[in-house]
Order: sequence, then structure tokens, then C-alpha cells
Amino acid sequence: MKTEEILGIEESGENRINLVRDRLFWQAWNRSAFLFTVHFRKYQVHKRFVQKVSQEVAWLGFPKTALADIEKIAESKGWVFERKNDDHIIISGVPAENGYEKWWAGIVKPVSSGAPSAKSAKAAAPSKQSQLLPAYKAAYDLCLNVHRATSKMPKEFRYELGARVRGYATDIAESLHLMCGVADAKPDTMIADCAKTIHRLRIDIRILNDLRQIGINQWGYLNQQIENLLECLRAEFRKANVRFAGASHNQSSGALPPAETAGEHEKSYENFPLKEAFS
Repeated sequence: MKTEEILGIEESGENRINLVRDRLFWQAWNRSAFLFTVHFRKYQVHKRFVQKVSQEVAWLGFPKTALADIEKIAESKGWVFERKNDDHIIISGVPAENGYEKWWAGIVKPVSSGAPSAKSAKAAAPSKQSQLLPAYKAAYDLCLNVHRATSKMPKEFRYELGARVRGYATDIAESLHLMCGVADAKPDTMIADCAKTIHRLRIDIRILNDLRQIGINQWGYLNQQIENLLECLRAEFRKANVRFAGASHNQSSGALPPAETAGEHEKSYENFPLKEAFS
């Protein structure tokens, strides 16, 4: 959607949240962003002056993997979660909240000026203070190498399995980019969803290797990058969930345990909620 369209939607009602799609992301603008931070999650909010509409706008963004949880929360509170079309969702029945002006005034503006659009609102760089920044950097490097490794395959692989692999890698990097701006202390669900996508990527890369579409050296290097990325996410999860730290410390780095020790391995993190994502 264009900026003018989004602002027009925002002016059509106050006690509702409008979500607009930007490829793999969903965004909330202005008052919708305010209500979203109050009732759902406190994602990082950006503000800029848009010359085309001659006004300041504020927005937040989140990956599509978080949309299912948002829908569940809305329905649990008795609000209507309506998909108007592929690019617009309305959450209606949201109670009115005071403090919008104070929230607006408290948004820190970037030093550099520039006009965002619905297609570029996610372009702001992650905060360097984020603990997830190492994971984002690892995911970005992995994404570049996956694109390089699959760019010259035969068409029957490049546009099918290769396209899926590139999509997984891009989705992982973009999701971690946005997670760097999450204000929640324990973004467990988002980390788990990201880890599941990483393992789907790992499986498809193994298939490409077995089909002789990538070399053994490429396969080994990509898997090393995947394991480094998973380790970053494991470390972040342990920081956010101290009571599971001991369980995750002895976790396997990726390979399945031998049959004779599988039972002991499973018990070592029996209560660890992300064991399926990280095992």
C-alpha cells in the first residue's frame, strides 16, 4: 500500500487496529501502532517526516510468523480479527486508550532525515544494543551465501527447491532484523518460529547436496553457518529463560544422539519448551 492509502485507512476509525502487509512483514501505523503496543507487543517504533504527505508518520513492523499469535490474542479478548484482503487486516472492538499524544511525543526520531514508504518502513537498521544482533549478522551472512549457492542451478531446481531455500534464508534474516527491535524481555515464540524455519532450511540444503546441486564443501560451510546461528539463538533463549539454562546447556548441537543414549539425551532437557526447534 502507498503511504496515502495507509493514512486514509487510519483516519477512518480510532478504536481499531489496522495492519498492512509489506511482503513478509505486517505493519501498524500511527494510532494503530499505539494501540498495538498497548494491547499486543512493544515492537520498536519509528517516526519520520514524509514530504509526499507533508506530515510525520510513525510505524512498527513484525514478521508474518507472529500473526497467528496476534490473531489468537485478539480472539481471546473478544475482538474481531477481519482480513479485508491480502494486504489489510482490521482488529476491531479494541477499547479506547488515553496517552496517544504522550506516546507520539516520546518516539525518538532518527538523526538522518528521509521519507519512509510502506515498502521501506522495515529498512531501519537494528539497534546495536540488541542482544540478538549477533544472530542477525549470522543470518544475513547465511542468506547471502544461500543466494550465491543456488543462483546458477538448472531451472528445474533453481525455481523450485532453490527458490524455497532462498525464501527460508531471506525470511530468517528479515525476522531477526525485526526481532532486534522487540522491546519484550522474552520473545520466546518468535525465536522458536525462527528456529523451525532454520531447520527447514537445513533439510532442504541437505536435499540439494544429495541431488548434487551444491558441492560437499558448500554444504559443509552452510551447515557450519546454520549451527553458528542456532547457537546464537540458544544463547539468547537461555538469557531470557534462566530456569531452562541448565537444561539447554547439555543440548545436542544438531546431530541426533546414538540410539543407546537417546533416552538420556531426551531427559536432559525434558522440560525445555524449544527442544523440538533446537534439537
